[in-house]
Amino acid sequence: MSTPGAQPAHDDYILGHSERELARLEQQAALFAGQTRDILLRAGLEKGMRVLDLGCGVGDVSLIAAEIVGPQGSVTGIDPSEAALSVARARAHRRGFDIAFDVTTLEAIEEHPEVDAVIGRFILLHMTDPGATIAALTRRLKPGTLVNFIEFDITSSYAEPALPLLHEAIARIGEVYRRSGRAADMGARLYPAYRAAGLTPEMIGLTRISNRDDVDGFAFIVESTRSLLPAIEALGIATAAEIDIDTLHQRLLDEARAGDPCIFYPRLVGAWARVS
Repeated sequence: MSTPGAQPAHDDYILGHSERELARLEQQAALFAGQTRDILLRAGLEKGMRVLDLGCGVGDVSLIAAEIVGPQGSVTGIDPSEAALSVARARAHRRGFDIAFDVTTLEAIEEHPEVDAVIGRFILLHMTDPGATIAALTRRLKPGTLVNFIEFDITSSYAEPALPLLHEAIARIGEVYRRSGRAADMGARLYPAYRAAGLTPEMIGLTRISNRDDVDGFAFIVESTRSLLPAIEALGIATAAEIDIDTLHQRLLDEARAGDPCIFYPRLVGAWARVS
């Protein structure tokens, strides 16, 4: 049965599922693993828990959850992309984790699944009505089940002193989400989304801070732009020639090294509550 509001804002994952995009997701994992782990622990994930990871992609959050719950617990990741799950299974195998990865969607979750926690990172921004999504989910969960979502505030990024090229690159990414009907500031919208579902969440915001030599951080921005390039052009935000993707990484580095800035990446916001 279809659940109102639990549908993605569009039929397709806007970043695509190319091999390069799957590699970008692993790059994202390395950059934001520490903050994600901190949020999961603060939310109450602990040894022995049975965890369901929604929209798990290539398994970033599933792997962190598996480390936390240990062999006494269990983790199941679900995602509609078999290509992403194939990567997730290989990553879990390499690290010796017994994680189940299933091709399915939020709508297909059975009523009262045998889990202690449901987690998800960077998925609510793809929903037409995040509050309705959380409400539909909690109706299927047992009382006491932990519900923890993690989202970006893409527009919260800045540098001191200012880096115009970096600001423009991140602003383009945020504009893609905005023009395609997604919430670029979903982190800030987590509180009202939980409240719409009848929950009062605890929350925290964490920020990755770097400097002029942040090669990996700039590479992540470039690869995110590359994955979004078809949408950037289709939505009339910029042309491929204007972006010049193949030189963007070096230009970002040159700008940063000339200004010696402190760079604040988009804020990662976590919210959690238990089903009553």
